[in-house]
Amino acid sequence: MKKGVGNNFKTVLITLFALAILTPLGLLTQNPAFGEWSQEEIKKMLGFVPEGLKKYAEVYKFDLFDDYSVKFIHNQYIGYILSALIGMAVIFAIFFLLKRLMTERK
Repeated sequence: MKKGVGNNFKTVLITLFALAILTPLGLLTQNPAFGEWSQEEIKKMLGFVPEGLKKYAEVYKFDLFDDYSVKFIHNQYIGYILSALIGMAVIFAIFFLLKRLMTERK
């Protein structure tokens, strides 16, 4: 790894870890996070719920981290942080695999 690239990667990891630690700050507000509205909240904002949203609302469910909580951890703040860290790890793994596949093709 080049000298500057390693330092940049370390800085990115530290920044992402700090952001993951800060994710429970969203619990301080009574308003939902942007884009994480329920159908009832969308209906209140728009006056209707788009048909596509009704149709696919139940397709995108991941039961292990429902509402960013972890079933075997009963602390909501830890659940948020753990969800953020696992989400980042999954994204890193996907991009790492994509990079590997793209490199092998050359």
